Amino acid sequence: MNEYEEKRLQNIERNRQLLQQLDIMRVKEQVYEEPPSVSSKRRIVEKAKDTIGKPKKQKPELPQRKSTRLRGMPAPETQIETDKENHVVIATAEEPVDDDLWDGKLLSADEYFKADIQKDAIRTDGHFGGWLSGELMQKYGFEANAADCWEKNGGGKFSYKDPLGTGKKTGKGSRTSAKAVAQMMWKKNPNMYFYRHNEPGVEQWTGDWTEEEKNIFLKLAKEHGCGDKWGIFASYIPHRVGYQCSNFYRSEIIPNGLIFDDNYKFTPSGRPVYVGSHRSSRSD
Repeated sequence: MNEYEEKRLQNIERNRQLLQQLDIMRVKEQVYEEPPSVSSKRRIVEKAKDTIGKPKKQKPELPQRKSTRLRGMPAPETQIETDKENHVVIATAEEPVDDDLWDGKLLSADEYFKADIQKDAIRTDGHFGGWLSGELMQKYGFEANAADCWEKNGGGKFSYKDPLGTGKKTGKGSRTSAKAVAQMMWKKNPNMYFYRHNEPGVEQWTGDWTEEEKNIFLKLAKEHGCGDKWGIFASYIPHRVGYQCSNFYRSEIIPNGLIFDDNYKFTPSGRPVYVGSHRSSRSD
């Protein structure tokens, strides 16, 4: 072996030991007829030297899940924390929810609202159990229940293609407005009528609800429940129709915790989400 070859092998051995000391080499059982090139070894050594003494990158700690809380009005902001079983255990006013951190778990009204709101809230299973206002029944001679109204004013089978129950389905391409159909259901289906119409001759009000109207709404809900049959419900509130009551319920009553409805849950930021069943046939 000549002097050049002997020196080359010494250099190879020295570099191998250096790489082992730097803990960069991962030994794999590979057989090379020729050692790696000098340029390749130089790149490996230089890269290893660059990493010596540099701290490992730490993953940033994720902030705690945040939430806002409605306290009877659009809200101060709230933080919701959970225990190991993912039950809400703390709720304190802090920062708004970070949607990227929300795991999709919805909160019941009791989990979301504070104790004082829970105590005062009206609770309902989402159904209105009453019938038309006594004043309207006496004034216009409505029947005592929905079934009698339907049967004694023509009967038939209700469907969306035949809402009047005449047995004649609406043909393709023909359109009748929902408001016009509701107008024809005055005595036969009062719930459908009052969903879109006031008592004949009574003006429909628009805009914000008055405190008096809200109190009537809450009193009625406390006595008979609410959440469906909005036309019948609206018969107790002069100048308002059923769809206005429904909108007021979803936009003001539920978000502010005035009524706890089993069919609604909340995102951590306070948005109500309907989780009840979707009925296949509805007239409201």
